[in-house]
Amino acid sequence: MTIEYINTGTIANDGTGDALREAFLKVNDNFEDLDLRVIEETVIQNVGVVGASVFSGKNDGVNEFKKIVGGTNINVSETSTNITLNVPNSLDELLIISDSGSLTIAPSQSLSVTGGNGITTSATGQTLNIELQTTNIVSRDTLPTLSANLNAAGYDIASAGTITATSFNGELTGLVHGIDVRNLGSLTGFDFGTFRNTYTNAIEFIIANTDLDFGPFDPERGDTVDLGFLG
Repeated sequence: MTIEYINTGTIANDGTGDALREAFLKVNDNFEDLDLRVIEETVIQNVGVVGASVFSGKNDGVNEFKKIVGGTNINVSETSTNITLNVPNSLDELLIISDSGSLTIAPSQSLSVTGGNGITTSATGQTLNIELQTTNIVSRDTLPTLSANLNAAGYDIASAGTITATSFNGELTGLVHGIDVRNLGSLTGFDFGTFRNTYTNAIEFIIANTDLDFGPFDPERGDTVDLGFLG
């Protein structure tokens, strides 16, 4: 209902105003109406543990809320019932650099990671697995080389072909041109005596064992000696 005003007359005690009882009836009605108009206080609070608060506070009975604004590459639009956050192509392109080249991935494109010789790839959920097949890794290399010393850890090297080396250290077991080199140690200390010359004819024997005195040579007399060929 509307507020009932008390008629107080024109001047004091002129008899034109409301009677005392009538005036207080209006006072009671006005209080009752105001009491019915009072609503329960509305409590507003931000809930949740993380995130930004939307409710800012209350100022002179006015509940104030924060505005939602867009940041970098974020657009905000609203209707009477919704607030929409639009994120355009936030990743314009992705540049991937490798040891032997690079590539650019544009929006809507995909990147494939494939394995090579002895390498396999697989994906499980959000995890990319790259696995190296370590079995027969040396046999797959057509020109294997070493960059440091090879430690065989006491194991044998079997079925080897020709072995070329600049030096050899350690004990050698086996045959060298069909000879067991371990048996060569038994020849130490042998005395084979003196060596004798071998002659194929008597002339060689006489020359080797006889001292000949040809006397003086006289070039003016034309002395010559033909000793033949010296073997």
